[in-house]
Amino acid sequence: MSMITHNDGEATVMYRNGSVYSPADPFATAVLVQGDRVVWVGEEAGADSLTDDKVTTVDLDGLVLVPGFVGRAGSTPGENDRSAMIAAGYTACIVDDTQRPMELHSFSDEPDRQLPAEVVVRRESESAGSPGESEMLIEASLSDTDWIDLVRDELRNGSAVGLLPGVRTRGTESPVNPWAWAALGLRSDVDAVGLPTRATFTAQTRGVKRLFRAGGPFGGQIVPDSSADFTGWRAEALMVQTADTRIAAWSTDPRARTPLLPELVGEKYPVFELARIGTTEYRM
Repeated sequence: MSMITHNDGEATVMYRNGSVYSPADPFATAVLVQGDRVVWVGEEAGADSLTDDKVTTVDLDGLVLVPGFVGRAGSTPGENDRSAMIAAGYTACIVDDTQRPMELHSFSDEPDRQLPAEVVVRRESESAGSPGESEMLIEASLSDTDWIDLVRDELRNGSAVGLLPGVRTRGTESPVNPWAWAALGLRSDVDAVGLPTRATFTAQTRGVKRLFRAGGPFGGQIVPDSSADFTGWRAEALMVQTADTRIAAWSTDPRARTPLLPELVGEKYPVFELARIGTTEYRM
């Protein structure tokens, strides 16, 4: 993985010719970044008008840009662990060493944050809480699907949900591809109600950031005035994917104005190629 640092801190970079997962514009193909902030999200015509000889252009070549995932580590990651997590698509991690409150460590210069006391941390093995709990951080395992029903129920009750991988990255271990949880959540291979890809994805990105009060009101999104914290993935197809194929078919209609995510089929996950974290860019 190579690293490119934009040294002046206010470098202006246009990422274009891709697909951008953004509530600001579901058809966005480009993102304009100045320093460590996103200043514009839109389509190619707008990118043309905002690009001049002072703007560095990065051709995404069809990559899908999404907010960075939040992973999990058993201790504060060293440089090698940090690089491995970035290469897997994580731009921040929860440090959970069981000896102290959980802390969010961003891989940029954003200050670390401790989990607010009012957030309920729920393990898979614990019984579900009472309806209406406003915030919950849920541990997800690839070997047990109980978390799928718990996430669905909490979202239905209006709770703010963060989804944390049950796997701690330690030493030479390779982090698990974060799309694995979204694929499992679909339950496409069993006769049971699953989760839309969007719900699982959001819980692993914006959901965790919200619980840790990280990134301000736009933490975990690619929108103007948000932190330039996103990753680029190579995917074969984009769609709105849910456990109900009728909903998926309707939602891919442009009139739905729903941003698209990579199609998840079996264990063939999107491949990480690029990350932008603050003023630093990482490429495979």
